[in-house]
Amino acid sequence: MAKSTAAAGYGYAHQALRRALLPDAYGKPCPRCGLPMLRGQSLDLDHTDDRSGYNGMAHASCNRAAGARKRNARQNRRWKTSRQW
Repeated sequence: MAKSTAAAGYGYAHQALRRALLPDAYGKPCPRCGLPMLRGQSLDLDHTDDRSGYNGMAHASCNRAAGARKRNARQNRRWKTSRQW
């Protein structure tokens, strides 16, 4: 069952903070890749890896790739067997 946006950490407070930070993000480096964030690029408000806070604005592709790597690593750990086949 899918979580609501608020339960997943993307509720009203997250969305309001993203809107407030977005105008100042343009021209600054992405905390994930270091490249500048430019107008017209999709930007996300990036959670820290432990989700206890925020890294600030980041390219959406960098933020989502980091999340996918974390999710894939967690899934790979779950499916390890006790011996090599």
